Amino acid sequence: MVLPMINKALRFSSLGGDLELLEKEVLPLPTNEILVKVHAASINPCDIQLWRSGLIAVVAGDKGMGKDFSGTVVSVGSGVKGWAEGDDIFGLLFHVFGQSTFSEYINVDPSTDPIAKKPGFFTHEEAASIPLVALTAYACLEWLPPASNTQRRVVIRGASGGTGTWLVQLAKATYNCHITAICSSKNAEFVESLGADEVIDYTTQDITQTLSSNISSNQKYDLIVDCVGGKELFSSYEQLLHPKGTYITIVGDKTNVRWLSGPITYLWSPTQVLRYLKGYIWGPRYACVSFVTDSSCLEAVVRLAERGEVKAVVQEAIQGLFDEREGWRVAVRKMEEGRVRGKVVLPIP
Repeated sequence: MVLPMINKALRFSSLGGDLELLEKEVLPLPTNEILVKVHAASINPCDIQLWRSGLIAVVAGDKGMGKDFSGTVVSVGSGVKGWAEGDDIFGLLFHVFGQSTFSEYINVDPSTDPIAKKPGFFTHEEAASIPLVALTAYACLEWLPPASNTQRRVVIRGASGGTGTWLVQLAKATYNCHITAICSSKNAEFVESLGADEVIDYTTQDITQTLSSNISSNQKYDLIVDCVGGKELFSSYEQLLHPKGTYITIVGDKTNVRWLSGPITYLWSPTQVLRYLKGYIWGPRYACVSFVTDSSCLEAVVRLAERGEVKAVVQEAIQGLFDEREGWRVAVRKMEEGRVRGKVVLPIP
C-alpha cells in the first residue's frame, strides 16, 4: 500500500476560531502505532465544548476537532500485533491537544486508543457514529446494582440523543432492564423501536409525578441516567431510587451545550462533590461520569449488532468536511441548535 506524504486536517489555534485546513508532512510511524486513512468522523458536544473552551485555547499551537472515526489501516508499526494493512477499523481518538479525526490520516495506538475491527454490515458512516456515545453508555451502565430476582429498572433522560440511544439499546440487550425513556412525543416511536418499555413525553407530562406513579415502595428505580444536564430531578431522585440505586449524569449541573461537561464540572461545582459524598455514605449514589476506554466494549457492540440486537443511528451524513462553505460549519450549527437526534457524521474524501 502506498503511504501518504501529506496529511490534510482541520485545526484551530484560537478560542472558538474558525477551523483551518492545514497540510502537514506525514512523519515516520512509531513502532507502537498504526496509520489509519479516515473515511468518516462524527461530531459530539464535547468537540464544540473543547473548541470554545478557554482551558484548551490557552495552550499554544493548533488543535483539532473530532474524536470518533472509521477508516482503513494503511501502515502498521513494527511493534504492533493483531492488525494488518487493509483492516477496516473504527474507534475513539480522544486527544485533547493533539491530533483529531477531522483529518485524512491519524496515528492510533492500539494499546491505549479504544478500537475494533469494522464489520462489513456497518458502513464507515455508521461505524463512526458509535465509539464515544457507546463507550459513555457502558460507563453509565457500570453503575447498575447487582442483578437480583427482579428486573432492574432504568430511567434515561434524553433517550433519543446520541448517548441515550445506546443506553436504551445496551440496557435492554446486555442487562435485560426495564427501560423508561424520557423524550419528546415526536421521538417516542423511535426510542420504543430501540427497546424502551415506556416513554414519558417531557413536553406534556410532569416527569417526577409520572415516574413516581410508576413505582411502588418495594420496586423503585435502580438507575437514572441524565443525558441532558441541569437540576430538574434533584428534588426527587432520592425518592425515586432505592438505596443501592444511582443517579448518573454525563453532563453535570450545567445546561449550556457550549460549556464543558462531564466529570470536569466537579471542579467548579462544589454541590456536585457534596452530592457524590452524601450518596456514597447514605445512598442512593450520585456520579458524573465520562466514557470507558476499553476496546472490548466496541467489540461487544459488533457482536450485538451482528445478532441484530443493536443498531447504529446516523441522523445525517454531511458532505464536504474540508469545504469551508459546508461540512463542519453545518454540523456545528446543528449541534449547537439542538437539532441532533442520533449522530451527525462527516464523510472524509
